[in-house]
Amino acid sequence: MTSIGQRMISSGAASATSLVTRVAEQLLLIPVLLAAWSVELFGEYLLIAAIPTYIALSDLGVVQSGSNELARRAGEGDEEGAHRFFRDLVVTFLRWSLLLLVVLAAVVMAVPLADWLGLRQISSAEAKWTFGLLAAAAIISQNSLALLGGMRARRIMPAGLWTRAIGTILRLAATFIAVKFFDTGPVAIGAIMLASRIGEYAAQSVILRRADFAATLNLFARRSQKLGRYVASGLEYLMFDLAKALLLQGAVIIIGLTLGAVAVAVFSTHRTLARAVSQIVQTALVPLQAEAGLMGGASQRTGLARLVIATTRLAVWTCLAVALALFVAGPAIFELWTGGKIAFAPELYGLLVGAVLFEAVWMLTAQARMGTNRHRPIAWSFLAVAACAVAGMSASVTLVTAAAVLLVAEIVMCLVAIPLTVSLLDMRVGAYLRAILRFPSEELRFLKNRLLPSGH
Repeated sequence: MTSIGQRMISSGAASATSLVTRVAEQLLLIPVLLAAWSVELFGEYLLIAAIPTYIALSDLGVVQSGSNELARRAGEGDEEGAHRFFRDLVVTFLRWSLLLLVVLAAVVMAVPLADWLGLRQISSAEAKWTFGLLAAAAIISQNSLALLGGMRARRIMPAGLWTRAIGTILRLAATFIAVKFFDTGPVAIGAIMLASRIGEYAAQSVILRRADFAATLNLFARRSQKLGRYVASGLEYLMFDLAKALLLQGAVIIIGLTLGAVAVAVFSTHRTLARAVSQIVQTALVPLQAEAGLMGGASQRTGLARLVIATTRLAVWTCLAVALALFVAGPAIFELWTGGKIAFAPELYGLLVGAVLFEAVWMLTAQARMGTNRHRPIAWSFLAVAACAVAGMSASVTLVTAAAVLLVAEIVMCLVAIPLTVSLLDMRVGAYLRAILRFPSEELRFLKNRLLPSGH
């Protein structure tokens, strides 16, 4: 478990860095562009960028599903089979992506995009070029995730995550320089986005080639096997995103329609503070899912069970500590963050952070299934629970009841996902719960020994 633990630490650090840089890009891009552009020009750019942003989901989950199958083959020692499958996955997805890009380009060129979006600051030609560049960047980004699956199989995934993190930093820096010193517009920003994504893809390709796991870019290469069943499996991965959208965005819409915009502001700020705790979980999910795919065989169930328990225990206790710290600092945070316009509501925050903690438990546990393409029952259950939660919120809404419904939904998912998953780990539910609730003293010692130099 030492080598696995070291990989988990390395992947976790890379995942955390990648997550931080993505969040920083989202937050810093706003003041960077607003400092150089008018509010109206910035708003029109966001309108054009909205659809390319959703294209990031256009792989229909095939990359995730294919990556899990790739990890399974690699974990079983089938190097030739893994490499062959990887080549097929990369080429197939690249073909599909190019087809999508051609279709989008044809549609955009044929329609009056600027008129449809009501653009005044951006000309029709600029709007079409900006849309095309941003769409191409989003599609190449999705293809780089396929390469990340190959790195996962070769146990070098941190290198891929670091590549994407560095690409994000360079992209933000290039954007700042372009608008600050060269007075560039939306088309140039689209070009920067595309160039950075191409750079990330090229860097990952070089790393894979050096790891003797190169992917062919020959679009006419013949496939050695069919990938159709991974499309269906991939679609079910999208149910998780749909269920989350129902729970999170559905709550905001219902509150807005029934209680008004002020209530939305109060609810959203408290939920944002509570969701900040979940970033810890996101840092652990990526490496845990990667290792689960490599340890999916029956002979490795004991090791996988230990890994899931250790990761879940450490992440949940860390989340709890951070949540308590934010609870204590909540009034001061809200005073500074909102300028005193929104008061901290302890009861509302407590319910929302409780939902985050229960979500952490079942999501981390479920990685034993999600990392091995056995996610179907959990995916359908989550979608059903989310739909019922939205219906429940619609019946009677206050801020507290909306938060309480979210909490109940995550508790129900624990009751569903944990029994479904621990059966694969040859454990009983009671034993598993006792294990993850124990204070992670062993895990903390392991981290201390790996992160701190000897003698410190």
